[in-house]
Amino acid sequence: MAQCSGKITFYEGKHFTGRKLEVYGDCDNFQDRGFMNRVNSIRVESGAWVCYDHPDFRGQQFILEHGNYPDFLCWNGHNDHMGSCRPVGMVSGPLAGGLLPERPRVRAAWSSQL
Repeated sequence: MAQCSGKITFYEGKHFTGRKLEVYGDCDNFQDRGFMNRVNSIRVESGAWVCYDHPDFRGQQFILEHGNYPDFLCWNGHNDHMGSCRPVGMVSGPLAGGLLPERPRVRAAWSSQL
């Protein structure tokens, strides 16, 4: 099974302006990378992401797919705070057995009365 991450870029200013932070995998604290938690626009270049308004994957979650988000209202944010993110796990290949319960087979008998 292969897992794909992707790329997401956060910008301090609206419409992709100001300082930026490019992320390619889990980032538990934007401040540890020298980027304050003020995010006003986001560009998801590949993959799907879960972003959190606090560090350590806490707080309100936002699911972002490929595309441009020119201001925080575009991802339904209530303010410009964003503190951590991680890619949504995408798996390719066959699923391991036992993950989904097997459905019982149902036989239907049709009858028609005129």
